[in-house]
Amino acid sequence: MSLPPSPQATSATTGPSDERTPIRQSRWAKLSYRLAILMAAVLAVSAVVTTTFAVSSVQGDMYDQSTESMEDIHVAVESLISAQHQSIVDFRSASLQERRQSLVDVSAPVIAALEELRAAVDRGDMTTSDAQKTALAMLKSVRFGNNDYFFTYDRNMVALAHPNPKFQGQNLIDLQDADGRFIVRDARDVALNQGSGFTEYRWVRLDETIPAEKIGYVFHYKPWDWIIGTGVYVDDIEAEVKVKQSAVESQLSEEFGDVGAAGTATFFILDDAGDVVVAPAGADLSALKSTPSGEALVTSLLASPPPSGALSVERNYEASIRDGDIEEGVMTVSNFAPLKWLLVSAAPRSELNAPGRQLAIQQALISVVVLIMGLAAGLLLSRRIVRPVESITGAALSLSSGTFDPASLDAAAARKDEVGELARAFRRMGKEILERERKLREHVAQLTVVVDHGKVAKAVDEITETEYFQQLKAKADELRTRRD
Repeated sequence: MSLPPSPQATSATTGPSDERTPIRQSRWAKLSYRLAILMAAVLAVSAVVTTTFAVSSVQGDMYDQSTESMEDIHVAVESLISAQHQSIVDFRSASLQERRQSLVDVSAPVIAALEELRAAVDRGDMTTSDAQKTALAMLKSVRFGNNDYFFTYDRNMVALAHPNPKFQGQNLIDLQDADGRFIVRDARDVALNQGSGFTEYRWVRLDETIPAEKIGYVFHYKPWDWIIGTGVYVDDIEAEVKVKQSAVESQLSEEFGDVGAAGTATFFILDDAGDVVVAPAGADLSALKSTPSGEALVTSLLASPPPSGALSVERNYEASIRDGDIEEGVMTVSNFAPLKWLLVSAAPRSELNAPGRQLAIQQALISVVVLIMGLAAGLLLSRRIVRPVESITGAALSLSSGTFDPASLDAAAARKDEVGELARAFRRMGKEILERERKLREHVAQLTVVVDHGKVAKAVDEITETEYFQQLKAKADELRTRRD
């Protein structure tokens, strides 16, 4: 007869069943979620790298474009200033030439009158003394233009005829103008060395106190050894030049304002004294004079102007330019030597970096959207990939527990990819294992029956061969014999 299984055998059979018990997993430990997280991490890293590269590229491009733009504007402004300055120079030159020619023209009748008087002396109609007295009286009384006059000196620069009584009869060789020029000496040198010519000086009009620019014309009247001259004030020309210059500055101010409204830079012009000559219309650049950082910036610009011939020089700055706030930025400086002007354009870094920051925000928002979409797509895709794998895993567990159903792999086996091939192979393997187990169980059952029959026969033989059984058999035989 069969014996019950031992405790050791029972524990041995329970071990594998424990190993086949499914382990409870958290949601995030599942392969589908891990794949989705991996895809999200790849997308996040890609977004960070792309955003960083894009922002860096945009900022670099902005600096390059800003520098090129400012250089182009400097070239354009210098060309405009140069053209306007040349027109003003031409206007001044033409106006002065016209004034010089007017002095020559107005002196021609005087020379003709002197020649008439000298001719009268030659004819004997007048004495030389009378002729000279008449000539000096004429020269002293002549007026033209804006009450302009003639003056007459001898070789020693004694005033023979002068409309100003304080100079009449005086030796004016040491007379100086408001700027310290020896105007009488200059007139004598021109007259005696060149015969005639022009001088420039500043002089006070009759009955006025403020000196004004004046052009003098002198000539040497050799017959009487007189130095005769006249002059005309040109301050009206300079006033007209200033009007034209102001018009140019106003035009530049408007153009600087338009450029500043369209870009990031502030354009202004400094003179050699550090004063702002031109600024954008409505711009407040008082900080350049009212703040220490602004004053330091102006001082550094004046101390190291761009070299002659250089279109522009790029510098970094940290100073108060607008609104009194200290800002960091890039500054482009060029030099217009004829007027001793420094053309300055300043672009704050905050404004240069603004497009980069804006791009970074936009890129971040796009990255978040892409990340969410990628995560959702990753979950769907991973579940589509992992679900057949999970069914194969479940089939493997059911196979180990003896509850395997080949139909559970039909959906996975229908796939046309590697997962489907794996499911079909596992299904075949599972069917084969089930069939082997069935046949094995049949063989074990048959073997158990044979073994049990052999044990019974052996037990019977052991019993019949005992002395007690032989005695019982003998008594039974004896009883049967008596009954017969």
